[in-house]
Amino acid sequence: MLITVKASPEPSKSYGDTVCVAGVRLNEDGTGSWVRIYPVAFRHLDTDQQFKKFEVIEVELARSTKDARMESFRPNWETLSRQRNGGEFKTYPADARGPVLNPLIGPTMCDLRAGVEADLNAQSLGLVEVRELKALRFEDHGPWTRAQVASMTAVMSQPDIFGEVDSTPILIAPRYKVHYDYVCMSSTCRGHKPRILDMELSALQYHNRFKSDDGLKAIITQKFHTEMWNEKVRTYFFVGNFGDIVKRKNFSVLGIYRPKRDSDYGATLF
Repeated sequence: MLITVKASPEPSKSYGDTVCVAGVRLNEDGTGSWVRIYPVAFRHLDTDQQFKKFEVIEVELARSTKDARMESFRPNWETLSRQRNGGEFKTYPADARGPVLNPLIGPTMCDLRAGVEADLNAQSLGLVEVRELKALRFEDHGPWTRAQVASMTAVMSQPDIFGEVDSTPILIAPRYKVHYDYVCMSSTCRGHKPRILDMELSALQYHNRFKSDDGLKAIITQKFHTEMWNEKVRTYFFVGNFGDIVKRKNFSVLGIYRPKRDSDYGATLF
């Protein structure tokens, strides 16, 4: 599986906090297919299990019994295998991703939404091209609720089978919810305004948490707009919808794929 998405961590009653991970299953015939693995208590995994974006991992997956979306699986972390390049875990360069990701571009965001309108278990992950990107939209995130803090604290204070307590700091809420405002490639698109649920956004806010409001917004805008949308790159969004049936028709941006406009996709992943 080529990891393409690690979503922002969210409070969890069972694991303290979890993330949704998505990527492309590398099939034996050379094709790729979307895979979602959840739940992933990523911050609480051992260091050697904390895989990176655009890394290829091997892990046994079982079809989710709680999520009927065709891409959804549960991982068995005891089977996780990561590839090394020398002493470092191996991620794949931009030119090597094209042969895997390019065939998965499309349908448009409008078409994905229409598919879920007709069937709640229709395609729920995709890679959509951006035709026009407008300014980012910022919204105060606010603190976690008392219930969320209580559930995270309770889970993380429970000793494991060896009597050890999780020493990972409690998850800090980001300052902002950030939304894209964009037009997809559908000729009739009237625009989309999804929230960005990318772990890199959460990490960026955490590392710059002492900046002023304007300073933090400027840093986020540079990273998630200026660098993602310019004449040197083609911009695509990794998108996915929610497991909750009530929210299933809503898609979020889980990550960005921005190959150079002059990229040579003759390279291979292996």
